[in-house]
Amino acid sequence: MVKEPIQLIYFQLIIICFLIYPSLGYGQLLDLDYAKQKREESSFKAYFIRSGIISVSSLKHIDVTAELSKLKYITKSGINLDLTIYGTETIWKGNRSDQLNTFDFLMNPIGGVLNGSFFCNYPIKNSEFFNTKLSIGFGKKWIQGPDLPNFKSSFFDNYVRLGFIYQKNLIEDPLTNSSVYFWTFPSLIGHQLNQENRIQFFNNQLNPFSYGYSLELGLEYNTQLKITLIGQRLLNTDPNGEFGLLVARLIIAYRF
Repeated sequence: MVKEPIQLIYFQLIIICFLIYPSLGYGQLLDLDYAKQKREESSFKAYFIRSGIISVSSLKHIDVTAELSKLKYITKSGINLDLTIYGTETIWKGNRSDQLNTFDFLMNPIGGVLNGSFFCNYPIKNSEFFNTKLSIGFGKKWIQGPDLPNFKSSFFDNYVRLGFIYQKNLIEDPLTNSSVYFWTFPSLIGHQLNQENRIQFFNNQLNPFSYGYSLELGLEYNTQLKITLIGQRLLNTDPNGEFGLLVARLIIAYRF
């Protein structure tokens, strides 16, 4: 009888922490920049409940995600800074392994009960048909794992991503107000967990800092519909374990 109120209070405290300290988080879909020329001034925008997202992974998960809030600042030189908060709910788990199910949450870039994000894109080349950027992000997500005997079923994941973005304009017709953009984002990724969480949730098969690579491909139609395919793999896991596999994920997002 006491357990549910305690969990509710804990959940509320976590939400407050994420809202007050959004720069602690990272983990988002790319937000494309459509400008073809240098800006005359910097811009700042705030969004709330902007996107609905569904994703399907090779680990047999179907997730629904809401982009709860985003703060977006673009400088005159084209540097893009984003602070974003996501909330994700898994509606189907087709995998019978608790460890692999939890690993799916870890490898979902927008996964977690709450997922904050800080993301920075630095422009390298900006032309009429394509843009290239250096991108870095870091952050924290709150993951709800399986119920354990000691009643601890959640933990935090800190992670980082560093890569190179290539964005190309495939179709742009002002007369019909239609556009199609393509991007690719190869990157290096890293995850940090403490020893207790590595033992409890992953049978000590992950290193304190697990690193690997990611390749993201995507299409965006009319700045509203976004389709993303991501493949990720950790390289320094236990060679006899089950977490060194390539995890593929299809993400479909619609901007309201």
